[in-house]
Amino acid sequence: MSLVLLVSMALAAPLNSPGGEITLPWNDFEALYRKMVLDQQPKIVAPRDWTLDRAVFAGRVVGKDDDAYAVVKLQLKGTVHKKEGWTTVPLVGASTALRFAKIGGKDANLFVKDGYYTMISDKPGSFDAEMEFAVKLFAADGETGFTIPLPQAGATVVGVAVESAEALDFEVPGAQGTNVTTVGNERRLEAYVPSMNSLTVSWHRELTEQAAAAQREARVYAEARTLVGVSEGVLAMRSDIDYTVLHAKVDKFKVQMPTDVTVLDVKGNGIRNWTQGEDGTIDVELNYGAEGLYRLGIEYERALQSGIDVPLPRLSGVTRETDYVGVDARSAVEIIAKQASGAVPIDVRELPAALVGQTDYPVLLAYRARGGEVKIPLEVKQHPDLDMLVTLVDTASAETLVTEDGRRMTRVRYAVRNNRKQFLRVSIPQGAEVWSASVAGRAVKVAKAEGGVLVPLVRSDASGGALSAFLVDLVYVENGGELAEGRGELRADLPRVDAPSSVLQWTIYVPHSTTVVPKTSEGTVRRVQWFSAAPVLPAEAIVTQAASNAVRMETQQQGDSGVLGQGVEPVEVQIPLSGNAYYFEKTLVLGEDLWVGFDYKRKIKKQ
Repeated sequence: MSLVLLVSMALAAPLNSPGGEITLPWNDFEALYRKMVLDQQPKIVAPRDWTLDRAVFAGRVVGKDDDAYAVVKLQLKGTVHKKEGWTTVPLVGASTALRFAKIGGKDANLFVKDGYYTMISDKPGSFDAEMEFAVKLFAADGETGFTIPLPQAGATVVGVAVESAEALDFEVPGAQGTNVTTVGNERRLEAYVPSMNSLTVSWHRELTEQAAAAQREARVYAEARTLVGVSEGVLAMRSDIDYTVLHAKVDKFKVQMPTDVTVLDVKGNGIRNWTQGEDGTIDVELNYGAEGLYRLGIEYERALQSGIDVPLPRLSGVTRETDYVGVDARSAVEIIAKQASGAVPIDVRELPAALVGQTDYPVLLAYRARGGEVKIPLEVKQHPDLDMLVTLVDTASAETLVTEDGRRMTRVRYAVRNNRKQFLRVSIPQGAEVWSASVAGRAVKVAKAEGGVLVPLVRSDASGGALSAFLVDLVYVENGGELAEGRGELRADLPRVDAPSSVLQWTIYVPHSTTVVPKTSEGTVRRVQWFSAAPVLPAEAIVTQAASNAVRMETQQQGDSGVLGQGVEPVEVQIPLSGNAYYFEKTLVLGEDLWVGFDYKRKIKKQ
């Protein structure tokens, strides 16, 4: 590491040390090491800026008759993961009437954003939030209840206390477990709830066994989530339907599908059989009676037209229905939303996480509906794809040694990120002879090609969602005329490669007897006093086993086929750098000729 740092320093500043060594006080060395190595280490970033770990609701009904309402206390435990800067955390939907809010025992400063009461924080770590709000009760057909928005928490527990002299039956659609207890005249409910956007809690007077047997009939609530993927020539759709079955068991479900779609599959637990009629209706028969939560998944597709209505399922035999629709683009298509009927556009962030999590593509449009006749017209425009960059040279670092007899020895190192290319085409100067080449720290053979050579590449490993760079090292030698005594002209060239380079840093060493005449430099690479930054190159020794194996297999196949010539593995060549160093730099190299020229003065000492 010390050697790498010292070499980087030598390249980054024109320090002329007669012995080729640099001596630094320890404090200076440590400061440079921290700046150039430790501070350059990639920072690990959490996949989310925040999480809500647990939400506990405690509701109590106050008032009587038409003046009754529910007062709900909410306790939240969360964590801010963002280490630096401000973070906004949505806590609970703003459709409630907030009475007070505290965070860490102190009054909270909240604001409304995207339909949520939102906190703002610049302090990472866990936090406790306590809120109290009021919600209006609904009453119909002897049933009373309320609806509350749910935060995006990992675990959610809801408790409700209702004062009543009679026993009560509670209903919580979607709950995975409920427990009802009685304390005096108070009926208390505790329910464990999965991740949902909102929750409805209702209650009614408990029926006698005879009345319950006479009136027992299944009540089915449903939430349908449909993801529409728009790609070239086809709409690919998946609908997940969550049925909540209450009071009685159900062993059959019916879904009406548009007649112009092709149903690919119907999935669900315990499906005995499913059929589709000529009118598009899907009849699903289970081998048991479902009660509580039951999920049905339908995959289907339809040919894409320029103007389309999104084909959606219609649910039969449900008491209450909520539909969410998300639309994403999976190729180079432009999606234009038209006026929808029976559905309202919503912010993509209001879609259930279970829907958004199905796709790796960004969801562009979102809708919500309450069942019935829904039409969501879209206009789809297809555009031709453009070729994208698959190989990039992050940094090209070159060193050229010019000898007194005019020979030139050049070493070029490329930090390459490659996704698909088999070879890197290097157009070395005419008459140059390649002495060594290596890829990811392993010596390789190069193939002769028209106008240059081909260096075999490997595919970069994916690291944190991005491609990691590996090192390509090439050494070649050119002949040239002897440097003249007195004043003369010198030109040096670098090879072109068939991949763009973000930055090129080039050091040219001339004999100690030779100096460059000021203000005579010309060419496509600009002379600088020193580099704008030390060369950033991946270490040869730090390569993954997969990359190393890929290089070995590639070179072995080339040797076996004779493409690159038969023979033993090449040796690694080092350049004996010495002399006066001059620095040249260029940003964004796009396949152009790379050369510099300058006048020099040479004085030969007489023996």
